[in-house]
Amino acid sequence: MDNDDLYEALSIYAVPVKVHPQLNVLDGGKKNALNEVIPFTRDDLTDDSNVESYNDPVVPRSSSAVLSAMMAQSLGGGGNTIPREYAWYSEREFRVGTLVECKGHIFQIDEVAPNDNTANIFVYYLKGDDALEPAV
Repeated sequence: MDNDDLYEALSIYAVPVKVHPQLNVLDGGKKNALNEVIPFTRDDLTDDSNVESYNDPVVPRSSSAVLSAMMAQSLGGGGNTIPREYAWYSEREFRVGTLVECKGHIFQIDEVAPNDNTANIFVYYLKGDDALEPAV
C-alpha cells in the first residue's frame, strides 16, 4: 500500500481541522501591553489571520492512559475530566505545541509520531487544552 492508498483509506475519518501555526503553547503565549507573557485565549484563535483550514482524518487515540482515566472517572463519579486525545493524520508538517481546532474542541499537538519517511504522512497526537475551552 503506498501513501496515497493509505491516506485515501483514512479519508473516511476526515473532519474539518483548523490549524494555528503561529499560536504555539511552547512559545509561552503572547505578550500584553506590559510586555508580560500571558496564555492564549479563545479570542486569539478567533482573531488569528494565519489560521489554515484542512479536511484531514482525526480518530480517537486509544491508549492505556485514556482507558485508565475513563475507569477512574466511572468509579469516582467525578466531572468531565476524561482527557480528549486524538490522532490526526496530515500531509503537512507542524510543530509540537501548535494549537488545533477540530471536533468542536481546542487541542495542542502533544507529540509527533516517529516518521519512517515512507508514507509522507505526519501523525500528530492531539491533547485537549481545557484552559481554552469556553465555560459551560
